[in-house]
Amino acid sequence: MLELTRLKDWDKRLARLVSSIKDEPGVWGETDCLLTAAAAIEAVTGQDIMAPWRGRYKTELGAAKLMRKEGCETVEDVLGKFFGLPEIGRLSALRGDVGVVDRDGVLCAGFVCDRGFLCRTETACIFLPQTAIKTAFKVG
Repeated sequence: MLELTRLKDWDKRLARLVSSIKDEPGVWGETDCLLTAAAAIEAVTGQDIMAPWRGRYKTELGAAKLMRKEGCETVEDVLGKFFGLPEIGRLSALRGDVGVVDRDGVLCAGFVCDRGFLCRTETACIFLPQTAIKTAFKVG
């Protein structure tokens, strides 16, 4: 389990992250949904939890293979089982906490920000209501 502590200026760092990515779609292995959630964790805590995974995949298939190799079936497993982030009630999630939404049968990771739940797809960066979160995880 990761020991994550929020930095003093985490809220400003998270706001800067949202501003910098709000108009960008995801790119597999660079800015996909899981790496977007990890960027939020890094903004809030200063820790890059995805460092061991970076550069190890460039496609959706490559991401799926890497997850299975690490004992995970979904991005939900990566956040909860692999990294050991504590699960919390979806409506208890605060800004900077991460989670997963189900978009037409596809799980997408993201994070809670002042605009709702932010996640990236291959075509856009989207904001959903917090009620759309399937599973939430505490960060710091």
